[in-house]
Amino acid sequence: MAKYSSILVAILLSFTVVQAELPAAAPGIVVDSSVSHHAAGYRVNGHAQKTKTGLHLPLVLNDGKKDFYGKTISKLSVDVEYETSDRLHVRIADTAGKQYLVPDSPLGLVRPKTKKAASHPNYSFHYTDKPFSFKVTRNSDKEVLFDTTGQPLVFEDQYLELTTKVPDNANLYGFGEVTGAYRRNNHANVTTLWARDVADPFYQNQYGSHPAYTEIRDGKAHGNLLLNAHGMDIFTMTGRITYKVIGGVLDFYFFVPEPATPNAVVSSYTDLVGKSIMPAQWMLGWHQCRYGYHNISEVDGVVEAYRDNKIPLETMWTDIDYMDRTKDFTFDPINFPISKVKALTSKLHSRKQRYVVMIDPAISTNTSYEPYSRGHNLDVFMKLNDYKTELQGQVWPGYTAFPDWWHPNVQKYWDYEVDTFMKSIELDGVWIDMNEPSSFCLGSCGTGKRNESPEFWWNLPADDYVKLHAEWEANLNALGTGVPGDSRNLLYPPYVINNGAGNLSEKTAPTTALHYGKVPHYDVHNLYGHAESHITNNAIQKYRPGERVFLLTRSQFPGTGKNAGHWTGDNYSQWNYLKVSIAAVLQMQQMGIAFSGSDICGFNGDTNMQLCARWQALGSLYPFARNHNGIGQISQEPYRWPEVAEATRLALAARYAMMPYLYTLFEEANTVGTGVWRPLIFEYPKDDRFLAEDVQFLIGDSVLVSPIVVENATSIHAKFPTGVWYDWYNGKPVNGPTSKTIEAPLTHIPLHVRGGAILPLKAPKMTIDATYATPYELLVALDNSGKASGRLYIDDGHSIEQPKTSDIDFKFAKGKLSASGKFHYHEQTKLEKIAVLGSSYKSVKVNGKSYSVRKDSTTGAYVAQGFKIDLTKPFSVEFH
Repeated sequence: MAKYSSILVAILLSFTVVQAELPAAAPGIVVDSSVSHHAAGYRVNGHAQKTKTGLHLPLVLNDGKKDFYGKTISKLSVDVEYETSDRLHVRIADTAGKQYLVPDSPLGLVRPKTKKAASHPNYSFHYTDKPFSFKVTRNSDKEVLFDTTGQPLVFEDQYLELTTKVPDNANLYGFGEVTGAYRRNNHANVTTLWARDVADPFYQNQYGSHPAYTEIRDGKAHGNLLLNAHGMDIFTMTGRITYKVIGGVLDFYFFVPEPATPNAVVSSYTDLVGKSIMPAQWMLGWHQCRYGYHNISEVDGVVEAYRDNKIPLETMWTDIDYMDRTKDFTFDPINFPISKVKALTSKLHSRKQRYVVMIDPAISTNTSYEPYSRGHNLDVFMKLNDYKTELQGQVWPGYTAFPDWWHPNVQKYWDYEVDTFMKSIELDGVWIDMNEPSSFCLGSCGTGKRNESPEFWWNLPADDYVKLHAEWEANLNALGTGVPGDSRNLLYPPYVINNGAGNLSEKTAPTTALHYGKVPHYDVHNLYGHAESHITNNAIQKYRPGERVFLLTRSQFPGTGKNAGHWTGDNYSQWNYLKVSIAAVLQMQQMGIAFSGSDICGFNGDTNMQLCARWQALGSLYPFARNHNGIGQISQEPYRWPEVAEATRLALAARYAMMPYLYTLFEEANTVGTGVWRPLIFEYPKDDRFLAEDVQFLIGDSVLVSPIVVENATSIHAKFPTGVWYDWYNGKPVNGPTSKTIEAPLTHIPLHVRGGAILPLKAPKMTIDATYATPYELLVALDNSGKASGRLYIDDGHSIEQPKTSDIDFKFAKGKLSASGKFHYHEQTKLEKIAVLGSSYKSVKVNGKSYSVRKDSTTGAYVAQGFKIDLTKPFSVEFH
């Protein structure tokens, strides 16, 4: 996280929209001066060639204007692969193969190996030969999904441009990572992808790069991914999407599932990039952190305060405060001596709680620092463009080197450092931050200065900083704007993307720095954090073989979700950031990072009681739920205010009660690919009321959340989808489709259960282990026809490999509840309670024995209990 001083926060705020509502027009508005339609374009050179997997088209340049922002490449190849029935791959690349491709490896994206074309695809590929253009259509309704007809195709060494037509007011979702409304619009109309350490500005580039989207037209959905790691601008203008990319190739994947639902698009997308990690059960509990805990005694005091205030706490975290002079893999001997840190970890473990700390990629270059010496000896750090000198930037510990995640020795290096460190205190998980990578200077400002302690630039007088920055820039330019053997201008590419930091090398590794194989950072910048996630996940598995990995990353790319979760970075303690956190989490769900959340109550700036109460209520339901704020801000642990404590207890009681349902949703994210949180439009794509809805959302398909995100509001005018929806707290039904004002006092967050759902539940306790030790319950919410269904996934809750699992399907119809499926896991806890909403009963029969039914005075549900039903075999329960 960008842990800057209050002076820098003020500077950053001057560039950040801080009004109460999301800006309709923000820094994302850029005049799109697309290249002229007189661009030369290309034509098919000869005949199309059929291949085992599809089609090959050789292209040559037409006569006309060229060299707009680089050197035009005259010979291209178009390879079309009908990979699966719902996935089409279209790659437009230079025939010579000199343009950089996203690596076909876990450090990029492992490509599927297609042996033959799909026999019955849901799509068709069409092309024209002169000039070359192409369309992708859906076979079921002949809808044109992607169409470059009449639009320029520009393919240069440092500039690619391609445009597709879309409806004038297209419903587009994706193109992340962006702080803004969930549905993209024609006002904030440019998405820039260039990983950047910045405190969540609206409609500007930040930590992650996801050049993918889902579009919904008339209730049907399709999707697209441009697999390219270079910097780019994506314009969503009226009637078109235009890609402008500063390198690589045009490597498109199209997702055309049948049925054409948005969730099916997400499933198809994650079939390609990888499914989200399966978290251990404990990871779904409540997490607490802040930057600015002064010593280990203060951290221990927070743990005890949670206990004293009867608020669940699963995992305690420490930011860089624990480090010795902010160096990775060290402990401050005065404030965080390792003996006391280990004592706290042991205490937490004795209570079935956990401990997580941060590790940054930047390694201090101090010559007495052993992690640097070991890395230097293994030659694993990024180099300057002379191929031999280490890049030395500046981060928290001073001058730093940056691991090259593509170096063949780096896994060995990182395994040792991570494993040794985690073993030293029996650590439970790792949080990798600053991995865009972030650097506080421009270029290699630490060359020859390893053992000095530089000032942070934001603490310098303005005039001194201007002079220092000029020196950095001069030093960087003196090394040249490219690399030997590469004619590209890597420092100042001719096309200037809308990078919020300006210079592409500003506050990050210079684009001329080199990775293993002499690959410029220019080509892999957006992959750096993604690659670190893979290497770090491997390292943690070495530390605890067979155990699911807890890993949280800031920077991401398509496929990161299979190695790590993500938090949405350095937000602000403001109402507009509370609101936009919902869109941010929904965006990550769509991109295959189900284990995601935002800093609850805000990271930058001081929160207040009302804001924190509302945020705690919402954040308690984030897929990844953590309160976290910055140094110099007021303390915001939920027990600091009675109202916030109560809002937290109530919301976490709902979360922990739903833990079996939530865990089952994560298993679906890990196998099917669908999100844990879901936009209403993804579940109800034909209901236009939800096209721009990004306040209300669903947990899975069965729990509707209607949070308060407006200051001083005590109610929400909530939209309800079709069907009956039961209030989680009092069981009162709402029949949709309709809209209704729901009262929501300060400590209350409205929740409704979909009629037709069966939710597996537990009795909420103070930890996940204690919660899971309680008997199972079922909440049966009947639809208007008296039916309901649900699912429960059971495994051991922590192992990567699961030889025996249970996958139970529940169905309720005509007064009978039945359970079927796979019952391979030996589950010791029993089903001891069933509550039914939507009908009245007097008794139930279980295994031939009758039990009475009572009406719950609070929820109105008809409740049967007293039995102990074994969840290791099929069963049925009859209601009378």
